[in-house]
Amino acid sequence: MSRTVSFKYDYPYCGYRETAKYGNQWSASRATLNGCYTYPMVFNNTVPGVRHIKVDVEVDNTGSGTVYGRSWDFMVYRQSGGWIDIHTFTMPNDGIYTIDVDIPNYNITKFAVVPTSNPGSSRAWESWFGVEQLTITETVTTEDLTSGEFQYGIFPNRYGINQRISEVYVNMGGTLTKAKDIIVNIDGNPSSLPKVHSGYFKSLSENMKVFEFTPSETANYMITQKRISGDHEIRLYDSNFNQISDNYFYSQAFALTGGSLYYISVTHYYNNTNAGESYLQIYKEG
Repeated sequence: MSRTVSFKYDYPYCGYRETAKYGNQWSASRATLNGCYTYPMVFNNTVPGVRHIKVDVEVDNTGSGTVYGRSWDFMVYRQSGGWIDIHTFTMPNDGIYTIDVDIPNYNITKFAVVPTSNPGSSRAWESWFGVEQLTITETVTTEDLTSGEFQYGIFPNRYGINQRISEVYVNMGGTLTKAKDIIVNIDGNPSSLPKVHSGYFKSLSENMKVFEFTPSETANYMITQKRISGDHEIRLYDSNFNQISDNYFYSQAFALTGGSLYYISVTHYYNNTNAGESYLQIYKEG
């Protein structure tokens, strides 16, 4: 059933700087935080509903004194509310630290890592940051899957049987018409072919569509796609938005529980400049 949900997920392209929707890059403008001059990292777009962030930090001393062994702050800039300190830590003696913290559902536009107080004119530093994880919440309207566009269970034997999803057409009075349901007679018992559930997605740039799927019975289901153009990545989540698939995939089988709700995201790969077009396809194996 299509609905509007707060879809929580790990944004997959957070480490890709300038080109990703929620990538980040150095600000062109200097800011003063905790009495220190710094250039924050600015996201390419406001990141909605941030729940968790993981950032690798590397700091090099460039002054006569040291900034190691001192208190530092990780700060984010909220779209409504400005700068706020999220995490305070002691910078290790090698200048390497990983920030791995929850964030209370802020919409953020930039972040910075600076000493908790101005360390003095003899101390200067250079910084490098790499965002490794960005858990966000987006408001999305899910899409329902339909059946009848594709068929699975009729396999022509042309120099061998190839068990693939297909589109089946029949000649109705000289007009080719797509078959929406096929009934087969096996040993005198007519029955419909197993349903193939499908959903269409067309995109011009980085974008995501989320489909809902509730299997009718516990079984192994193949989740795949008919790719027409571009690069659409698939990810599978349970009803609590926990990702089930290890990463993205294009075709993979999963053991799913009958009656349980699953979400399936289809995402236009951030760096693909071609239009993307595909059909998500799901069918029960066996």
